[in-house]
Amino acid sequence: MNLIEIYVSEVGRHLPPKTRADIEAEIRSALEDMLEERSRKAGHPVDDEMVFDVLKEYGNPEKVAAAYLPERYLIGPSLYPTFLILVKVILAVTGILAIIGLGIGLGQSAPNLQTGVDIFFKAVSNFFISALTSLASVVFIFAIIEWAVYNSGEKMDVKGLPVTKEWDPHSLTKNLPKNRIKLADTIAEIVFTFIAIFLFNFYPQAFRIGYSISGNWYVGLGNWTSAPILSAAFFHYVPYLTAVWALTIILDIILLRLGYWNTVTRIFLIALKVINITIAAAMLAGPSLIALTANTLPANAVDAATIQTLMILLPQIVHVALWIGILGNCIEIIRAFSNMISNRPLPFIIPGKS
Repeated sequence: MNLIEIYVSEVGRHLPPKTRADIEAEIRSALEDMLEERSRKAGHPVDDEMVFDVLKEYGNPEKVAAAYLPERYLIGPSLYPTFLILVKVILAVTGILAIIGLGIGLGQSAPNLQTGVDIFFKAVSNFFISALTSLASVVFIFAIIEWAVYNSGEKMDVKGLPVTKEWDPHSLTKNLPKNRIKLADTIAEIVFTFIAIFLFNFYPQAFRIGYSISGNWYVGLGNWTSAPILSAAFFHYVPYLTAVWALTIILDIILLRLGYWNTVTRIFLIALKVINITIAAAMLAGPSLIALTANTLPANAVDAATIQTLMILLPQIVHVALWIGILGNCIEIIRAFSNMISNRPLPFIIPGKS
């Protein structure tokens, strides 16, 4: 029996701490039952040879432990086709942008071979850096999604142990159409929210507008004079927005893990929407979120009339966007409340009885 305990401990060494004790108890019980049955058939007490035979039949401890663990993928078969499509799109877009950048660089440079070669290698380098950064982000996001959507409903059959989890008929109520999550929308929200967190926290300098010597406007970083689009007042809200975005990603991961909405997740959603409305209201009441002024725009880029129009139009666009956001959040809150109130278990009707 000491050998049985050693074997069970060896299996447990490969199991997560959370489930180790229960699984060890199951295996110990199964082995003891097998030994008892063999002892009864052989007509003599359990001996060392019988223990060795049972353990050999039960199998390698590492393989037995693996039967209790989910298959582990960085990106599994169900998400891989979508991942592959997104990778192709990213590579194509990055390549097109690199070619456009190469063309602009060659068009604005002095016509000599050395400059052309330098610009070409710089474009190639930028392409690889951008592609690798984008792909790393996508792999990271899909790895999170893969972990979230995995929900093991089955176990491998190990020497008479249960093959599947016990099914509860009440689980049918979780799969009502109004409770089902939209997988594509949820994944898209995670991706774009992650991009927003990344940009506003690590690349705020990308939100700039400039005017090149060739007479072209550009947004982002460049080699010419540029001015910030967003004011310091806007970036004052970025930590609060980041917290809400991070909580949104957490909620989406939970939803992917569950596969449906429940009361707790809807309350979580309502709380996030209330916070969104509060932040939007503060933005509406606070200082201007636009940093562009007649003094910050590049000199001679636009005439006085255009500047005046921009100064009037941009704040109005921001205010309209904020009001639309508030309205959308209010609709989401009403919808969540409505679904919670109407979410009642399905009645179980016994045939032949009213």
